[in-house]
Amino acid sequence: MSDTPPTGTNPATDDPDAPQWRRFAPWAIGAAVVIVVLVILSSIFSSGRKSPDERALGELGFIKATCSNSDGSAAPPDSACLSLRAKPTLTASEVAAAMPHLKNSDRKIELNLANTQIDNLDPLKELDTLDSLDLSGTPVWNIDALKDMHSLRRLVLHRTDVENIDALKGLTGLQSLNLWDTRVSNLDALKNLTDLRQLDLRDTQVRDLDPLEDLPHLDTLKLGGARNVRNIDALGGLTSLKALDLNETQVDSINPLKKLRDMQALYLANTPLRDIDVVKGMPALKTLVLDGSRVDDIDGLRGSLQLDTLVLARTQVTSIDALKGLTALQRLNLADTRVDNIDALRDLRNLRMLNLFRTRVRNIDALKSLTNLQELYLANTPVEDVDVLKGLTGLRELVLYGTKARNVDELKAALPKTRIVW
Repeated sequence: MSDTPPTGTNPATDDPDAPQWRRFAPWAIGAAVVIVVLVILSSIFSSGRKSPDERALGELGFIKATCSNSDGSAAPPDSACLSLRAKPTLTASEVAAAMPHLKNSDRKIELNLANTQIDNLDPLKELDTLDSLDLSGTPVWNIDALKDMHSLRRLVLHRTDVENIDALKGLTGLQSLNLWDTRVSNLDALKNLTDLRQLDLRDTQVRDLDPLEDLPHLDTLKLGGARNVRNIDALGGLTSLKALDLNETQVDSINPLKKLRDMQALYLANTPLRDIDVVKGMPALKTLVLDGSRVDDIDGLRGSLQLDTLVLARTQVTSIDALKGLTALQRLNLADTRVDNIDALRDLRNLRMLNLFRTRVRNIDALKSLTNLQELYLANTPVEDVDVLKGLTGLRELVLYGTKARNVDELKAALPKTRIVW
């Protein structure tokens, strides 16, 4: 007699002597699958449902967006935050009509009114759950309506007509403030905002930085294009400062920064600065931008082992010997300098981008072992022999126009994945 069970039977379930778990396992697995499917479907449908208030806000011209924290940490869960972005056509009357629906929310509210024509903030006065407000590109000039918004942590006034910020005096919970490209000149209102972390004052009329001297948590300060700024003594005690943008200011000395050992990014492009010895005391420095400055000596960079980005374009620098051993360096821009010797780069194997545009460099043998190099700009240099580059198979961009490079066809054959501009 055949041992094969009749068609349609299952030895695991039809055998009365089979263990109980074997008899009921398929049913249990099936039930578990059904439960999982139901949970997933329930989650999908519940997340897709909108409250009456959210539906009304959508009809008024608001689009639900993704929440984000002003301090750069992970975004709060959707249940803790309601982020709304306004359509450009939103009117002041629609903002007023939205207030009852916003006040009904027990979540923190992030409101983005950027590039709308909203010029009156009075409807927002009673919105005590407002966590973030973006008014970029609006015709707003008066912010008095914000003076009692103690829940506000992030405020963006970029490209507005705001000049007077006295209304911010009591907003001690403010952590991020963006005044970029406004007519603000007086910072007295910020004196007691000791929780400020990020402050953007680019392209403002600011001159006096003294109101900032007692902001212990300030870690990012942007003053690029604030052309009235010359004296930075007030920044000397901001020991939490990690990123400082002084591009296109009148700052000619960074000696007041000598105690800022946690500095990671320093931008000094197009300034009258000459001396950078202070950076010797900044062991955490990763980014230094000096293009267009008057710097001619970079010995202060010796031992800057964390440095990964250095821009020296359009400076008077002639020697880069100080870069020897800076193995963390990934991006180096020497364009429009009088540098003629790059032997200091020989062992910088993490280098990914190198710009030698319009330098005096002729010999590029030092690049032979830089196998991580991805971008190399040699335009308008006296370079002729480029055979050393044949082994740099990671190159993706190579610019050779204005050179007298030889054997370029052979180079192209050796580097088929490289875009070579010649």
